[in-house]
Amino acid sequence: MLMASNVPIHIDTISQERWKTAMMDWLDDFRFTHAITLVWNRSVGLDRARTDLRNLMNRVDRRLIGSTFHKVPSQYRTTALFCFEGQRHNHVHVHSLWKAPPGKWFALGKMFPRQRGGVWNDVVGSGSYDVEACSWHGGNAEITGYALKQQHRFSDPGLMVWADEFHPSR
Repeated sequence: MLMASNVPIHIDTISQERWKTAMMDWLDDFRFTHAITLVWNRSVGLDRARTDLRNLMNRVDRRLIGSTFHKVPSQYRTTALFCFEGQRHNHVHVHSLWKAPPGKWFALGKMFPRQRGGVWNDVVGSGSYDVEACSWHGGNAEITGYALKQQHRFSDPGLMVWADEFHPSR
């Protein structure tokens, strides 16, 4: 029988604030080029949202790298991190951080011309988005902090998705 006196005490080794700061610093080291919030503007489940993100990444890489993009190793494709939120309120959206392949950052930005249109609306007709440029020199704490605003050290790991999860395994 478990009683308060014989339950092991686990000391919290890292505070939420330290976790968030460490994550923001780690993400800043990736030197992301764009921060993009993607919104579906309709009810959508996480499975459907992940399928749409897979489709989006394939379209982006096809345009940036070419038709054989799926044969290109992950480290030479578009890097992106998607942080889901709003699932409890039926308003699923993602805050994402993107790093274009070398020499392709401007072409990536052109795929998201306004708050509607472009490659996102090719995937999700009802969707909208907001794009912010990141400094490739780093110092993007405000942007990385915003992307992580609903994340914490006890978050469901499925609510943070890296784009390379959608790449074919070899």
